[in-house]
Amino acid sequence: MGHVGSKSNLNPNNNNRSSRKSSSSISKKHSFRYANGRRFHNDENSMYFLPNDEEEVDRLQLEHFLFRYIWEDNFSSPIRDLIDKGDAKVLDVGCGPGTWLLDMSTDFPRSSFTGVDMSPIYPGDIKPRNLTFHTANVLEGLPFSDNTFDFVYMRFLMTAFTEDDWQNKVIKELIRVCKPGGWIEIMEGDLVFNPEGPAGKRLMDAYRSTLESKQINPKIINHLQSILSSTETLSCLTTKEKSGPIGTWAGRIGELSYQNFSQTLRALKPVLCKLMECAGEEYDELMEEFGRECNSNNTNFVHFRFFAKKVE
Repeated sequence: MGHVGSKSNLNPNNNNRSSRKSSSSISKKHSFRYANGRRFHNDENSMYFLPNDEEEVDRLQLEHFLFRYIWEDNFSSPIRDLIDKGDAKVLDVGCGPGTWLLDMSTDFPRSSFTGVDMSPIYPGDIKPRNLTFHTANVLEGLPFSDNTFDFVYMRFLMTAFTEDDWQNKVIKELIRVCKPGGWIEIMEGDLVFNPEGPAGKRLMDAYRSTLESKQINPKIINHLQSILSSTETLSCLTTKEKSGPIGTWAGRIGELSYQNFSQTLRALKPVLCKLMECAGEEYDELMEEFGRECNSNNTNFVHFRFFAKKVE
């Protein structure tokens, strides 16, 4: 897409804001719970513990444009000709506010796009005509028949699933709803900064320990390749890796990366403070030091895309 490489498109403030405000989620109070001034999902069957309020939606929108810029595209699977030609069906699992789908459905108007998320924070009425949303949790099964979609996409849900979920539920469900000959793509990041200074390591160790306490493997990225390659119904498995900078040392892109990560760590402040047994002021000081470390160490992070074809 020609617009991907433009730095002006790194600013999410001019994209999808009106769509988000129209979300039907506001009236669905039973879908949410509130704690420490933030809003969270209220699904007892999910261990995902990041917020889903307006502040988090802003972060997720920033994250979308950030990674689209780094990857220079919204996907890596070889499906461009198919969805450009039209009549293809695309599914985004765990779509959140639907930013990826709003982007894709606008770029490929001849194909149809569907998003599912356990929290109804996606747009309600103001959206492209070729885009629909459903409230669903992949762990409870997707509300679609077998072999429905030509392309099934999912990203940044490593903090929501146990390793057993990945192995025995999530990937199997993505494959189930994908058509034979269709593609699935999973994008995840490594929860390790390169390098990690003392402040960054203390924060990330606490984050990783929190995940482990929920039986979530913070190093699942190291196992997805083997899980996917051992799945007999998949072929043509490919893994791509990208590194992104964190900190103002790398200019605007690094600044936005730091903003994305720091907003996540600030959202986790009540949880991580309790685990680290530190006061709020000490946590804030750690965050400030983490920013300085990123700049002095030229810190980077790594993320991956795994994509494979469902056997025909």
